[in-house]
Amino acid sequence: MVFGKTLLDEIDKEAKRQQEAQREKLRASTYWAMCPSCGKKVAKRQILAEGCWACGWKGTEEELERARAKEAIGRQSLPAAESYRIRCPKCGRLVITEELREKGCYICGWIPLTSPLKGEE
Repeated sequence: MVFGKTLLDEIDKEAKRQQEAQREKLRASTYWAMCPSCGKKVAKRQILAEGCWACGWKGTEEELERARAKEAIGRQSLPAAESYRIRCPKCGRLVITEELREKGCYICGWIPLTSPLKGEE
């Protein structure tokens, strides 16, 4: 069963790589934007004119850019405070620190740059 386990691990790694590539493509896009409130993918023009289709957040382009910059800074690393639970830098939910460092946030999918998942490439 070792062969099956390593094959599944490789499939999982590739899926994570593709998911991260999709996120980076979305971050670099000028057409799409991520809603600062719920994290859903929304057309930038629509979110500025009508608001987010999922949560109703409506703001200005400056607020959207500030949220994008804040999220980029938050992706850099996790706070050094060692407590059982910590807030996710992206969605703000309380999650278990060790699991956040190892696997990322189970709510929004955020993965820290220092995660073991990042080093498996």
